[in-house]
Amino acid sequence: MADIYIGLMSGTSADSIDCATLDLSSKDIKVLDCRNFEIPKDLRKDVIQSSQLKKIEKELIDNLDFRMAEVLVETVKKIIDELNLEVEDIKAIGSHGQTIKHEPKSEMPYTLQIGDPQKISNDLKIRTVGNFRYDDIKAGGEGAPLTPVFHKIVFGEDKKKKVIVNIGGITNITALDHTEVIGFDTGPGNCLMDCWSRENNVGNYDDKGSWASLGTVNQSLLETMMDDDYFSRKYPKSTGPDYFNHKWIKDNIAKSDNKISPEDVQATLLQITVLSLVESINLLNLSKETIYLCGGGVHNEFLCNEITKQSKAKVNTTLDLGIDPDYVEAICFAWLAKQRIHNINFNLNKITGSKGEVYLGRIYEPSK
Repeated sequence: MADIYIGLMSGTSADSIDCATLDLSSKDIKVLDCRNFEIPKDLRKDVIQSSQLKKIEKELIDNLDFRMAEVLVETVKKIIDELNLEVEDIKAIGSHGQTIKHEPKSEMPYTLQIGDPQKISNDLKIRTVGNFRYDDIKAGGEGAPLTPVFHKIVFGEDKKKKVIVNIGGITNITALDHTEVIGFDTGPGNCLMDCWSRENNVGNYDDKGSWASLGTVNQSLLETMMDDDYFSRKYPKSTGPDYFNHKWIKDNIAKSDNKISPEDVQATLLQITVLSLVESINLLNLSKETIYLCGGGVHNEFLCNEITKQSKAKVNTTLDLGIDPDYVEAICFAWLAKQRIHNINFNLNKITGSKGEVYLGRIYEPSK
């Protein structure tokens, strides 16, 4: 009999919801289905605007929390219907939620994801695991990235050194070795390029990096941007599009004496993603290992070509390891939901810096 777990992931780009349906009745991870659902335009717009605000009122948070939960509920209903699933066969939903704020280094460290897991649980009458970052931050950790523990299980069985790089809104890296696992956010992934594309009416994103490819990297702006303290900070570290945002771009452009064309800015932003990643790979002495890319960034051909060129490494995608690069995170959170249901905890000291073993996720039972 199948033990069904559904993973829901809305990345920092806030463009869509990735859904993965797994059968975890054995030790093997059996992927039954993966699909993607767009986030309604009005909600996406409000999410992006809210993430750029310095302070968000509770009323707005509650509104977004409710609306995102509604979208996630409808998403699961479609999956249940289209896959002809029996609700009683679904052991749990793992819902990461949509990140609005991530401030692990503030005076009172916190992280904020919307998409109320209790509402999801209540509406669907299915146990839901959410708030995956909470306990890690409480234990003094960064709260992200969490995917390296999953990467170790699915990609590290052969005990060979390799690099897993997820390029979503933010880029995170997992260094897999047979002795330990290290993971952290290297810096922006797509978030700055997406932001600048919207600002200049190119679209919600730069398709295949074609706009950036028309520009020329402005070395002065590149140096100014790479001088940001985040890039020189030692890991464990994490960040979000609430930091690498529209204001961050504008503030750095303002430091430049010369007028820079929009496409040259875009070319430079792409290089920020490449350079911060390549520097992290070199820092970990992994430049001779194979890099496996996943996340939305795999569709940015110009970005991937630049990573290949500048890292001098062999660059593949996780498809070569057997998992669709678009759905690694959604699959991860379905898997993490099972770990939480079975009360399995993790030592993330080398990844997030938290102390001791922590549970990833809180369990929300349907209200009776």
